[in-house]
This record gives sequence, structure tokens and C-alpha cells, in this order.
Amino acid sequence: MKLQKTNLADQAYKVLHEMLLGGGRFMPGDKISVEDLARQLGVSRSPVWNAIARLEADGIVEVWPRHGVFFVGFDKGRLMDILATREALEGAAARLAAEKASPEQIKALRESIGLQRSAVADSAHEAYATEVERFHRLLAEASGNVVMVEIIERLWARTKAMCIRPDLRPALMDERVEEHARMVEAVVHRDGEAAESEIRAHIRRIAQGLKGV
Repeated sequence: MKLQKTNLADQAYKVLHEMLLGGGRFMPGDKISVEDLARQLGVSRSPVWNAIARLEADGIVEVWPRHGVFFVGFDKGRLMDILATREALEGAAARLAAEKASPEQIKALRESIGLQRSAVADSAHEAYATEVERFHRLLAEASGNVVMVEIIERLWARTKAMCIRPDLRPALMDERVEEHARMVEAVVHRDGEAAESEIRAHIRRIAQGLKGV
């Protein structure tokens, strides 16, 4: 797609973010040609480099002087550190969500569980993965802590970059949805301890499943 002349850097960032994390085009560790991207987007290299700088800050790409730009590679040790950080932050966010979530936010969380179950029943893997990401964002946003949400979203992006092809086995998907449902019920009952415990256990199970990769 060609970019318009206004806010080129922001547009380039959004397009490249989706291009990298949307799956299919780049795999972890792939080299990224800034020149090719600029040509495809119909802009100079400047807004693309600006976008690359932001993506590097997000932990999605790595810039190696004299070598080029690379989509972040799979690093099990780093991924385990990211998941451990997510466990702590998302656990704290879930506890806050149990205290602060509005009726509208609780309704959205419950609707998300329904959408996840429908996606699993229809074997709609892409829809399921998209909805799971949205669910975690909704839960974080219900905490009311904007800074925490921003950090969690960046950690999610890093996780997604390294696991561009998630494990979407039907049985495992069913299990994950029920784990999400228990988180929501804890929020509904204003049980912060249970909400935090559920999401921490959920992320630990994900980490355990990735240790053998």
C-alpha cells in the first residue's frame, strides 16, 4: 500500500507493525530491507527508519550496525524472561481489574469468552488468536492503569514476534479459553487474589509449554 503525505512516520510504523506481526511475510530472524520497504510504501527511507527506531524500542526488530535490520529472532532465554515479566504485570493488572472493572468492561470480557469459544468450535485459528490478544488487552485495560497497559502491550508484541506461529491445537485452545473464563469470573466476583492467581498460572503454563521448543 502507498502512504499519504501526512504523518508518514506514524503511518509507516503502523503498517510495518502489522506487516511484521501479522504473520506470513517475515519469520523471526529474517533480515528486513529498508530500501525495499520504502519503495513498497512509496516514501523515502526517512519515515521508514523512524518506524524502525520505534519498532526497535518495542523489541520487535534489532538493528545491527553494518549488518542491517532484523526481525527479532527466537531466543528461548529472552522469551522466558518476557513471560516471567508478563506474569508479574498481568497478574497485578488482573488484581486491579477485579477491583476497578466497570460493568461495560465486564460485559466485554464475557463477550470475548463467547467469541473465543465460537472460534474454537469453528476451528477458526486466526480469529481465535486475534480474540485472545484482544481479551488480554481488555483485561489489562480494566485495571485502569494506563502505564501498565502500555508495557503489557509491548511485552505481548515481543512474545508474538518470537512465537509468530503459536501452538493452536484444538484441545489446548479449549483449555486456554476455560482458563480465560475463570479469570473473568474472578473479576466478576471482585476476587483480586483469584484473578491474579488464575492469570499467573495461565502464563506459567504457556511458558512451560514453550520450554521444550
